Amino acid sequence: MITTFDIFDDVLKLRDMVDTFFRDTPSAGNRPYDFPYVNIFEKDDKLDLRAVLPGIKKEDLKIELNDRTLTISGERKNTCTDRPCIRRERSFGSFSRTFRLPYSVKGESISAQLKNGILTISLEKSDEAKPKRIEIR
Repeated sequence: MITTFDIFDDVLKLRDMVDTFFRDTPSAGNRPYDFPYVNIFEKDDKLDLRAVLPGIKKEDLKIELNDRTLTISGERKNTCTDRPCIRRERSFGSFSRTFRLPYSVKGESISAQLKNGILTISLEKSDEAKPKRIEIR
């Protein structure tokens, strides 16, 4: 018995697999958890969190610390309400991002500043989280 091999069948199968992958994988455009974009830096006994929040006022933001969990939430107001919007690439509405901190921090020493659309939150390690030197006897 003779069987024929058609390379185009394999090419079509590969195309179907790629189509399925991109159809079922969320794209960057439909992931609401990407806002705000955040970088977290650690230096010595401090953590600095910087979030990009263009066009958001500090009155529209809420920052909460619960144990080792930091939450930034707020609302982006729609600026196209009084006139027709020809093109809209930014989404509007409520947002929330939660971050699990690598160690506990001092709640009384937290500071937050919003300047030019950049939110900077400074956190300091708690005394329990700082390394301790153990003296050998």
